[in-house]
Amino acid sequence: MKYRRTNLVLMWIAAAATVFGIVGITARLADLNWVDREPRFHDSFGGHGDAQSQQTGWQAFGGTWQVLDGAMLNISDDRGAKLLNGSPSWTNYIVEADIQLLAEGGDAGFVVRASEAEVGVDAYHGYFAGLRDLDDTLILGRADFGWHEVQTIPVRSGLNTRKWYHLTVLVFECSLIARSITEGGEVTTARFHDPQCLTHGRFGLQSYSTGAAWRNLEVRPATKGDMEAMLRLPSTERLNRPSTPGLIDSWSEERYFLPMQRELQNYKTDRSALPIADLRLLAPNYPSRVTVHGVVTLVSPMLFVQDSTGGVAVPHPRAGMPVQIGDSVEARGDVELHDFSSVLRNADVRLLWSHAAVPPVSVTASQAATGAFDAQFIETEGRLISKQRAGDKSFVLKFDEGSQSFMAIAENPSLAETFDRLKYGSRLRIRGICVTDPAFTRDEMPFVVLMRSAEDAQMIEPPPWWSARHLIELIVGLLTLSMSLQFFYSSFKRSRWRAVMEERERLGLEMHDTLAQSFAGVGFQLEALCDEAHPDSSMRAQLESTVSMVRAGHLEARRNIAALRPGNFDEMGLAKALEMAAHSIIQGGPVLFSTSVSGEPRPIPLRIGDTLFRIGQEAIANAVRHGHPGTIFLRIVYGRPSVKLTIRDDGRGFSLRDQTSGLGISGMRRRAASIDATFRIHSLPARGTSVHVRAVLPRTLLPIRWRAIRIRKRKRGPHGHAD
Repeated sequence: MKYRRTNLVLMWIAAAATVFGIVGITARLADLNWVDREPRFHDSFGGHGDAQSQQTGWQAFGGTWQVLDGAMLNISDDRGAKLLNGSPSWTNYIVEADIQLLAEGGDAGFVVRASEAEVGVDAYHGYFAGLRDLDDTLILGRADFGWHEVQTIPVRSGLNTRKWYHLTVLVFECSLIARSITEGGEVTTARFHDPQCLTHGRFGLQSYSTGAAWRNLEVRPATKGDMEAMLRLPSTERLNRPSTPGLIDSWSEERYFLPMQRELQNYKTDRSALPIADLRLLAPNYPSRVTVHGVVTLVSPMLFVQDSTGGVAVPHPRAGMPVQIGDSVEARGDVELHDFSSVLRNADVRLLWSHAAVPPVSVTASQAATGAFDAQFIETEGRLISKQRAGDKSFVLKFDEGSQSFMAIAENPSLAETFDRLKYGSRLRIRGICVTDPAFTRDEMPFVVLMRSAEDAQMIEPPPWWSARHLIELIVGLLTLSMSLQFFYSSFKRSRWRAVMEERERLGLEMHDTLAQSFAGVGFQLEALCDEAHPDSSMRAQLESTVSMVRAGHLEARRNIAALRPGNFDEMGLAKALEMAAHSIIQGGPVLFSTSVSGEPRPIPLRIGDTLFRIGQEAIANAVRHGHPGTIFLRIVYGRPSVKLTIRDDGRGFSLRDQTSGLGISGMRRRAASIDATFRIHSLPARGTSVHVRAVLPRTLLPIRWRAIRIRKRKRGPHGHAD
């Protein structure tokens, strides 16, 4: 009863915990969804005195993204680079920012209501609005893992690289409106209505075949009034001042139109430029001011330039305009020799032309550790062993490759969340600039790889399943499964034991109410007839003999009924049950009975305990009937793996060689064999007889003694004393 009550309490506790957990998670998710439904976002990208980007949550799909001078830059000419943020549940909102194209021949703008984004050209579902300098147009279209351009509106004054344009995109219900404003105040508007529109999704930045910059980004909810205000002006008109205060509240020429003067590219290059590898061969008396030509391979945290012979670092360059990865430049500065490469100090950097990207050199970690590829764009492999943030701007990955260890550093804080998803133990292909400078290696590793974007870390092999974490999880799972199986097995055994006990109880009661009562009735009638018969008649002698036989049968029936009643082994134990059976057999006789128990008593399974009891009962009965002993000794020894039962008497004994086994001995052997127990019997004439039985007890994963504890509690009264 207590066991069932405890199970019910545990079930109610588990159910209550589950309900509270589901309610809490549901409430949390509902709260998050409610918050995410409000499309508000602002990021000045470290501008206005901020040290870093004000918002997190950016997710890159291609490109090389970094925050520089209050702007988010994609410094690669990737075809279809995307940087997404916001919630997938956002519906009607306005996105606006200043945009600058860094190279010719591409477009840049905003992605709205985007979903299912992947790396690749137009690999998402959503809309795009942007500026394209190839034909000087404001474009609108839809991407469904393919591009469907729906409107192009010419910008009359044309589009120029390295100049800022203010772009506003509104998406309301099934309408999409885009507006661009030039430095001179020229307004260009494009509109698109999609009957089968996408209803919700994230926003993001996208550029195609060019680098681009975004600054003063803002997202806010859109209303029908905002849409009507954007449609008041015609497709192309000169704007002298903001006519839509609700859309550009803080617009000013000082904030949005700060043009960057671009140097002309058609100047003559310096013919005295040296190959980068030859810088280490210069004579000591050679002028320190040198010129090199190369392609930009990294912009932050330091500018690196590389040609066909090697690479050079250019710290704190003086440039007339920002350069991006893939630009061919001319750098003139003071050469400084390092252990494996050179550095140009106080360098002037001028742009020659764009779109001249350098492919990485595939090397092993051991080759990179020699320093032969210092300051060069390389590609290597390693297994990730750790990852950590270093301040607000860096993310450090540590790798092992055979006996070689190295680090990879990403200096872009907005992309650090992408590296958080990398799993320990996975094998990655790393691309970046190989650096042996102690300022980066900290004398801990032979070299460091300076990565440019999240795409520079590509997983080529997942972590092995036999990692320490997985092995611990497997062991915990196996232990949990074993405990569950043990619990269910114990429950099944207890249920079976209760069923057998109930059946034995029923049989015992049936025998008591039929067979035992019949013996009692027959014996009573025969005793009455015996009293009426003449004392000297032969009839009386026969009646007295019959009465004795009936009494013996009644006594045997009572012993069998007592053996069927439950509780003999569970509540009394094997020794007590055999002791009571022995006293029932030898009651009134001159035979003494002695009991000895050693070891720690353990719960014995029902089948084994019943078999040992039957063997012991038969051995005691045989000793009384045939051996005529003076004393019968019972000894039970509890060991860790087994229980041993010994019944010895000092009776007449018999010779095992001359005596064939009777029915009692054969029955005891069969019973012992049924439980895989060892059975031995020793006897000599006038030396007595001893019966030995040893049964192995089944082992359990968790030896539970709750049954023995429950028996002790039953035997004690309400105040802890024995009944």
